[in-house]
Amino acid sequence: MIEQIKRICNEEVDVFGFISVTEYLKEYLKHHKTIPKPLSTKLEGYKTIITLGLSYPSQETKYMGKGYGILSRYSYQLDYHIVFRLKLEKMEKKLQKLGLKTASSVDVSPLNERMAASLSNMGYIGKNQFLIHHKYGSYLYLATMLIDQAVSKEIQIMDDCGDCSICVKACPTNALDGGFLKNRCLSYLTQAKQEFSYEEISKIDRMIYGCDICQNVCPKNKGIDFHLHPEFEPSGIENVDLRKMLSFSNQAYLEIYGKNASSWRGGLVMKRNALCLLANQNIVEAIPEIKETIVKYQDVLWYNKTAQKVLKILERK
Repeated sequence: MIEQIKRICNEEVDVFGFISVTEYLKEYLKHHKTIPKPLSTKLEGYKTIITLGLSYPSQETKYMGKGYGILSRYSYQLDYHIVFRLKLEKMEKKLQKLGLKTASSVDVSPLNERMAASLSNMGYIGKNQFLIHHKYGSYLYLATMLIDQAVSKEIQIMDDCGDCSICVKACPTNALDGGFLKNRCLSYLTQAKQEFSYEEISKIDRMIYGCDICQNVCPKNKGIDFHLHPEFEPSGIENVDLRKMLSFSNQAYLEIYGKNASSWRGGLVMKRNALCLLANQNIVEAIPEIKETIVKYQDVLWYNKTAQKVLKILERK
C-alpha cells in the first residue's frame, strides 16, 4: 500500500513527504495554546499529511522598463492553484481506488503548508520564510493531501541557513529583521487592500505584484532553474502596462489576468500598485488618468487616499 501511495505521488508532483497528523498537532501546540476547531475538524479521521511540491522556474522574463511593472515569478502564466487542483483531483481518484479516504487543499486551509512540509523533511524554512528544498530551492508551490493511512516519514539530513543573512539585509523594508514582519513585506503589501503611506509607495518601483528579492539573493537558489511544467512559463502578460492597467474595466482585467495568480485580489489592487510605479518612475503623463480614477473610485478609501498621495508626488515633479 505505501509503495503504491508513493508511486501515485511521483506520477503527479515533483517532490513529496509524509508527516503524521499526531506529530503535526504536537508541533502546532508548541507555538499555540490550543488547536482551533477548523483545524481539528479538518484533520479528524485522518492519520497522515502528504506534503506536495511543484517546481517552477526562477528565470524572469525580460523587464520592459519605464511605463511597465512586472509580476512576481511565481505568478507567471496559469495560476498554480488551478494546476495543482487538477493534479490533486487525479491523485485523490487514484488513492480512493486503493480504498483510502482523502482530502486535499492548496494554499487555502487551516493547515500550515510550510510547517507541514518542513516537518515531513521535504525541506527547511529559511530566514526568508520560504520552504527551501535541497534540489528545487525555494521555487516550489505547496499543497497537502490527507489520508487515513499511517505512513512513516523518511529520515533525511536537513540543511539550514546557518549564519547567512543575505536575504535579511537585502529586504528593502526590513521585513525579515528578527523573524518575519508581515506588514512590512512587499509581497504582502502588494496584495493587501489598504492605503499606502508615502514610504510604502516609494518601495514599489518595478514589481507590480509580489516581490522576489529574498529569493533572488538566496545562495541556496544559486543555479536553480527547473522548467518542468509549461503552465508556469511566461505567456506575455508578465510585463504590465501601467497606464493601461488604470484604464481597464473589471471585465477587461479578468479577460487577461483572470486565470493568473495575481488576480485573486482583484483589479483595483493592481491599479493601486500601478499608481506607485507611476509615481516612482516619474510618469507625469499619467496624471489625467489618475485623476479619473480618483473620481471613479472615490468611495474606495484605501485606493482613493493612495491615489491622492501619488497625485501630489507627480504634481510636485
